[in-house]
Amino acid sequence: MKQKVFHAPILLKANSDETGEFTAVFATLEVIDHDSDVTRLGAFLDGQETLIEPWNHNYDEPPVGKGVIHEKDNQATIEGRFFLDTQSGLEHYRVVKNVGDIQEWSYTFQVEQASQGVFEEQEVQFLEKLDVWGVAPVTRGAGIDTRTTDIKGAKPYPNEHACRLRPPSDFQADSFRRITREHEGKKYSIIMGRLKDEDTMSEQAYRYPKEIWDVAIARSHCKDHDGSFEAASASSRVNPPEDQTVKGVSSEVIKTRIELIELED
Repeated sequence: MKQKVFHAPILLKANSDETGEFTAVFATLEVIDHDSDVTRLGAFLDGQETLIEPWNHNYDEPPVGKGVIHEKDNQATIEGRFFLDTQSGLEHYRVVKNVGDIQEWSYTFQVEQASQGVFEEQEVQFLEKLDVWGVAPVTRGAGIDTRTTDIKGAKPYPNEHACRLRPPSDFQADSFRRITREHEGKKYSIIMGRLKDEDTMSEQAYRYPKEIWDVAIARSHCKDHDGSFEAASASSRVNPPEDQTVKGVSSEVIKTRIELIELED
């Protein structure tokens, strides 16, 4: 049994206070980690169920949740749920939510297939097949190019349903633009930006005006694009708070204060 620890993105679902649901990236693939291992694409069994272990893999305590593992691009994610009907599960959920973007994650695993080789001119061990026993929030890790991005559901947008495709931290600051597109006769907005170290524009998020888009239809469209959906809040807001800070938005393109607050920040 081995463990690897990553400073990993986590996204709490829009209704997470009721369900305890979250998505977290717990491993980065095809990079050399601090153990001189390279975890290969396909190392994780897509759809494998696993446990959410207590903080720092405290095996003296029962699990605090469960989830399902998926691989996407060069990341391994877990779509999980904390057990909010247990005291420990509820406490873990609240801590992870409050820790936010400095949260780190670790996973316990058994190597089923591995080999030795050279990667980027370095002798490494290739981890080719892994059996994950559990994933846990931890205090400190040694991850490669991973980070916590945000807590979803803490600030739903008042006039639009939202679909996040990628975290804003993947993009260059001050590169975001907002354009309009139509789907089956209904207009929606697209937040575009330049990914770090790239010159071309990529899609970061969608916005669906709630007076045009039914929640179920917007959610379905977001799912078709592998996004994370959040319904608009029940109440509307004309002006953002005076102390609202918005990062990564070009004021030359986004003129009004209401548009500034409704971009991903």
